[in-house]
Amino acid sequence: MEHSLRVLVRIDTKSSTACVEVRGCLAAETCLDLFDILRNTASLGAHVTVNLSKAHHLDASALDELLVLADKIPSVPLGTGHTTVSIQLPARLPACGHAASPEQGPPLTNDQAFDMAFLQRDPKAFRRLS
Repeated sequence: MEHSLRVLVRIDTKSSTACVEVRGCLAAETCLDLFDILRNTASLGAHVTVNLSKAHHLDASALDELLVLADKIPSVPLGTGHTTVSIQLPARLPACGHAASPEQGPPLTNDQAFDMAFLQRDPKAFRRLS
């Protein structure tokens, strides 16, 4: 089964904080992608929180790898100390069960979603994936 990482990054420049909300699958094949996102976000000079509570699937071994990788993200000096990375976990790890139904079709690419949502104002771009 193909796992896709979907994240939403929110940055608050006033408080130097960022939230990376994972909504897709955190699996072995997507963990390094998430690490790159976290490293780039932290390099902006923000305290980063990784919110895993809305993830569709969390693989235990990928979560262990993420915890190790999060400690390797370079810390950037801020006026109130240095950047940090914290991880919010759900009560239990959700199993992957979001395979696309035949009527739903394949997931949209970023370009397709942008065109549909912002250029064409097509409500199908906002459909729920699961």
